[in-house]
Amino acid sequence: MPGPISFAARDPLQTYRISKEELGTAIQQLKEFVAIPSVSNPNSPDHDPKHLKAAAQFVVKKLEGIGFKVRQVIVGNSVPFILAEKITNASKPTILLYAHYDVQPVDRAKWATDPFVLTERDGRLYGRGASDDKGGIIGIIAALGAYQKAYGALPVNVKILFEGEEEYGSSHMSALIQQEAPRLKSDALVILDGGNAGVNTGTLTNSTRGLLNLQLEVKAMEKPIHSGVGCLAPDPSAALAELMSSLSDPRKIPGFMDDCTPLHPVERECLRKSSQSADSYAEDQGLVKTAQLRGDPDLSVYERIAEEPSISFVNGGWGAANGGNSIQDTARCQIGVRLTPGQNPERIAKLLIEYLSSRKIPGGLEIKVTQSEPGCFAWKGDLSHPLSQKYLQALGENFKETHVQPTGGALPFLHELQETFPDMVTIIPGVEDPKCAAHSHNESQDIGLFERAINSLIGFFRKAGT
Repeated sequence: MPGPISFAARDPLQTYRISKEELGTAIQQLKEFVAIPSVSNPNSPDHDPKHLKAAAQFVVKKLEGIGFKVRQVIVGNSVPFILAEKITNASKPTILLYAHYDVQPVDRAKWATDPFVLTERDGRLYGRGASDDKGGIIGIIAALGAYQKAYGALPVNVKILFEGEEEYGSSHMSALIQQEAPRLKSDALVILDGGNAGVNTGTLTNSTRGLLNLQLEVKAMEKPIHSGVGCLAPDPSAALAELMSSLSDPRKIPGFMDDCTPLHPVERECLRKSSQSADSYAEDQGLVKTAQLRGDPDLSVYERIAEEPSISFVNGGWGAANGGNSIQDTARCQIGVRLTPGQNPERIAKLLIEYLSSRKIPGGLEIKVTQSEPGCFAWKGDLSHPLSQKYLQALGENFKETHVQPTGGALPFLHELQETFPDMVTIIPGVEDPKCAAHSHNESQDIGLFERAINSLIGFFRKAGT
């Protein structure tokens, strides 16, 4: 039975914090790193394999500069994975640090400054990758370097896994994990690619959602027809709307919730304490004032995100392409299912296909439900693990507040790592905050948060090794 989770327990050991000079060096390194346009999406005009290789080589040199043994690993036609390690004492815990050096594409017309020139303004550093996730990589390097400068040897064994394909699906990660499993095995995986609830609120991500996409199609006729001449024909869009409505509350779909892993009472209490209010969440999402959030209203926002799966729709097929004065032959939409821990995407896909295919809809129309690609599993961390507790303590010593929060996004490789290394705990802190605009234009990194995140990682190393 997990014990209580502490948010601000203090360690009697005085832990080193980086100096202003060391912070300045880290910012200069981030400036040089951001200048490399390492966009991994091949559809972007900025994509060029040589930029990704240059970013990898930049990281290799920085890691070698702080005494790490580094390898670049190619899997198939991947860009370089960076694997590094420094083993100091076999009796000490081994920490695997992960981040990614590739970045999202940019639309320069929407940026106030050059996205590949790090620009400081009002305490923030603007540039593509400044927070997601070049800020994470530089934060790791700065923490490791500062710790060794202050204390000599690291108090834990450290392994590093950096990749350059995260923003384009991590398509080679599975093969890399299988190929390098013996070398990656560790006691804890720290992913410095999470978000913080605020610049003064150190945060651990406790869960992610899985993802499943289905295509739903309702067909009434071979081609569109005039809405006056064909006024007796059934409208497939109305039938589609009825099918979509039947999915509006997943809790009412037989068998859908059977495998959901309920929150442990300790986790539930943590999420309740950390959760933003329903009104705050609605405002952040830009909802109209009369809109009501989905899920159980007796649960907090974070509990609902962590525990309740959801189904959403991307519609298509009503088509103005053939003019508005016609009944379309086919109506279709994509169904996006966000899964919670415990749910198997293949089981849910089969269940939904059978459920929708068996529905009786007006007009006797044809229903077709297909799955075009495999889904991915959700993930849930263990906040009661001693190393998770130590990271929470480190955050509590460097931030005004410490929170845990779920994320609605998916990180597919987390499930595979959990399956491959069942005894390895995964901890997800980060350098991002709600204003960082990761994946958007004018991405930025708060300097104060950057410093506190580095100091928290230093504190974690100190605690993990004692």
